[in-house]
Amino acid sequence: MDIQEELRKPFGENEVEWRVQSCGISNNKPWVMVLCYVQARAIQNRLDYVFGFDGWKVEYRTGSNDSNIICRISVKDNQGEWIYKEDGASESNVEPFKGGISGALKRCASSGYGIGRYLYNLTESFAECSLEKPKDNTGWKKAVTKDKKTIYWKIPKLPTWALPSSISDREIKELTKLASTVGISEDIIKQVIEKDFGVKEIKELSSDQYEQVYMRLSKKCDPTNKK
Repeated sequence: MDIQEELRKPFGENEVEWRVQSCGISNNKPWVMVLCYVQARAIQNRLDYVFGFDGWKVEYRTGSNDSNIICRISVKDNQGEWIYKEDGASESNVEPFKGGISGALKRCASSGYGIGRYLYNLTESFAECSLEKPKDNTGWKKAVTKDKKTIYWKIPKLPTWALPSSISDREIKELTKLASTVGISEDIIKQVIEKDFGVKEIKELSSDQYEQVYMRLSKKCDPTNKK
């Protein structure tokens, strides 16, 4: 496994989140500028996959200013030695301490290990907007301007280069066949992937998520694996 390559792989659209950077109304036309971030859970899953659940750890502390959170992510190298990277973030306006921890984790993962760093290559995006509530609100969110006016904005689509390759029907069949050898049904697989990755169907898994699930099942099928 090329560790650097695995860490820097793109994430699926269900593993990223868009946040409003700024918004407003100019000449009666709404605008919303949004930025894309990797979800904290996706970062944890990536670290589990690359280093194993016991091959990495995370620690937090406050900086010189108590509103600043410093994150340290430590991983084991090929010789079993611990190495670490650090970065920090300020507490957020919503759920300040929790938001600060999440922000510090994302920054440390990106700056220290390259996880999600490719998202910095995205140009600042202006989302599709409306002052009227969409009839079909699927994929729409709300933003509030400084003068308390509500703008509805649609979650942007990532460009192809910022997405992992999709899995094929053949790979889906291989996964379900492998699972059946240890008595795991497709319904159980769906329950697991919804809990771990937030997707309801196997076909919605990214290639990276698919590899993680396949690896878990392979270990269960290995007669020498007693765990």
